[in-house]
Amino acid sequence: MKRKPKVETITKVTDNQQCQNKRQALSQIKRIKWNIEFKNRNQEKFWNTISSNSLSFCIGPAGCGKTFVATYYALQHLVDKESNFDGVIITKPMVEVDGEKIGYLPGNVDEKTEPFMQSVYYNMEQIIGKQRLDVLRKSGVIKVIPLAYMRGITLQNKIVLMDEAQNSTVPQIKTFLTRIGMGSKYIVSGDLGQSDLRRNVDNGLEDSIKRFTGVYGVGFSRFGMGDIVRHPIVAELLDKYQDDSIDLSGIDAEVTLSEWLKQPSYEHPKYTHYFRNMQNKA
Repeated sequence: MKRKPKVETITKVTDNQQCQNKRQALSQIKRIKWNIEFKNRNQEKFWNTISSNSLSFCIGPAGCGKTFVATYYALQHLVDKESNFDGVIITKPMVEVDGEKIGYLPGNVDEKTEPFMQSVYYNMEQIIGKQRLDVLRKSGVIKVIPLAYMRGITLQNKIVLMDEAQNSTVPQIKTFLTRIGMGSKYIVSGDLGQSDLRRNVDNGLEDSIKRFTGVYGVGFSRFGMGDIVRHPIVAELLDKYQDDSIDLSGIDAEVTLSEWLKQPSYEHPKYTHYFRNMQNKA
C-alpha cells in the first residue's frame, strides 16, 4: 500500500518554492499556516465584522492595521475550500497627497495604478510572498480596477478591497458600492482625518457612514489612537496635528526652536505603554 505524499505546511512566507503559474501559487498559498495574530482587540472586532457582513466599513488613524487585517482576510478566504471566492479586487481613489503630482504614467492599467496600490501590495507580499503575488496578479486572480472603470460591471464571487476610502467622492463610492454582486464581500477602509479631497467636495466615506448605519448586512468598525501598532511616536504626532489649542499663526519656527533650546522640556507621552512595550521587546 502506497503512502500518501506528505503535504508540507508553509509556516513562514518565503519565495524559495518555485511558482510559475496560478495553480502552483494557489496550491502553495493553501498550505500556509493561516493564523493571524491580532495586535489589539479592535483588529479582532474588525475581522469578526468582515466575517458577518457583506459590506464592512472601517475607519481609524494610520498605523492601526486596517489594511493588513482586510488583506489577510481576503487572501485566507480566497484559498479557503469552504468559500466560493474566485478572486480579489483592489481599488483605491487615485488622489495624490495634498496636490502632489505624479504626472503622466505610461503602461497598462495595472502599471499606471501600481504606485497607488503599494500599501495593499506590500501587505500581500508579507503574507504570501512576492513571487506568488506576481503570479496571481498576472493571472488576474488578484486584480486592480480603478473607480473610473467600475461603472457597468457587477463583481460576483469576489472579495473587494477599497483602501483609502476617505479620498472618494460621494458619486465614486456610490458607483463602487452598487457594483457588488452575488457571493461577493466588500471591505472598505479609510481615515477620515487624512482626506486629500478638496474642501468643497463631499467625502464619500463620511457620507456612507451617515447613510448606512443600521442597514442590515452592513458592518462598521473603528480604531482609535490607542490602537496604532506602528512606532508609538506616530500616535504622539497625530495628537499634535489634531490639537486645536496649538496656535501656529504668527509664530516663527526659528524663534520657537531657539526659545526651546534654552531650556528643553518634554511633555509626558500619552501612549507611554506602547513605548514601554517596545523597550521590553528590544
